[in-house]
Amino acid sequence: MKVLFIPSHLSTSGMPQFLLKRIEAIKQYTPDIEVFVYEWEHTSINYTIQRDKIVKLVGDNFFSCGYIQDNNSNGWAEKQNNIIDYCYEKRIDIIHIEDVAEYFINKDYNSNKNLLRDLYDPKHPWKIIETPHDHYKWVNKTTKIYKPDGYAFVIDHNHSHNADLSTVIQYPIDHSIICEETREDILSEGGWRLTGENHIVNVGLWQPDKNQKYAIELARKCWDKYGWTYIFHFVGNQAPNFEHYWGPLMNDLPPNIKIHGEKDMEEVSRFYKMADLLLFPSDDECSPLVLREGISNGMKIMAFNLEHYGDTYINYIEPLSNDIDDDFELLLDTIHGPKKYDINLNTSIVKEFAMAHKEFYEIILKN
Repeated sequence: MKVLFIPSHLSTSGMPQFLLKRIEAIKQYTPDIEVFVYEWEHTSINYTIQRDKIVKLVGDNFFSCGYIQDNNSNGWAEKQNNIIDYCYEKRIDIIHIEDVAEYFINKDYNSNKNLLRDLYDPKHPWKIIETPHDHYKWVNKTTKIYKPDGYAFVIDHNHSHNADLSTVIQYPIDHSIICEETREDILSEGGWRLTGENHIVNVGLWQPDKNQKYAIELARKCWDKYGWTYIFHFVGNQAPNFEHYWGPLMNDLPPNIKIHGEKDMEEVSRFYKMADLLLFPSDDECSPLVLREGISNGMKIMAFNLEHYGDTYINYIEPLSNDIDDDFELLLDTIHGPKKYDINLNTSIVKEFAMAHKEFYEIILKN
């Protein structure tokens, strides 16, 4: 079976990380699936951690349409227009699109306005699966034109709004991402815990939905009352297209905030390992990988219990209220109180993750 993944980009965000985990699992546990990746647009030359790892995994089966220069540069657009020929040349069985196709396959810079229609034309031998990585875009469905042969959703909420052939394949809660270094060694290397400091970590791209602004407000309250006792670590990419959000925040940070920038998973896992608390105040998520990674590490977690999560995370998180004074008290109680849950990590979970893909692909091909 030949499966072609089409991501809109591999610059930075949860989608490239989810795709990386898919490919790692599939290649490890389902060798009868040959993986291809067709990167639609390379929007960054600076944030390529997941991209570089995917290229290494799939080798010559990786194809990129190239960098976006401006709306008059059509070299990569011409490559996009060759997607049909590429699929025939590689004898692709399944096209797995990592997003809702209408949101990126036909854009103003694409010279072939019929490309989306052609890709979904049933005359072709391949089947198409989509994975929406957003909850409101899927439920809204105002711009959905072409139906794929199936959906591989990442959250039950999206699955429940769909009557077509679909499944839910969630990012695995996986013990393998736990850092092997001891917490004491990591803290010692950073020069921390010398006087009993507590460490709070926030992970994610700096953009409005991630709501780092709220975490900074909590850090300021900690600084004003307790000084260096509570140190807040922010791990994530500060992309130029969101500088309007994060730029002003950098001008007035309390001293107990440390900005660490983008890290690969091995480095992020060190922050998970050393932190007393994962603070994730994001107010618009689909199925956040950061929460699943935090649970994998058995962390104490504070996060908003967004409505579309259902009961997915309620047993693992202390829910934020969006009242800064109440959440300040909650933060102190959470750090110094018992953990809310215990987790028994199954060593076969990544294999199950891989097999879920294979089984769904086989169903789609038979349908």
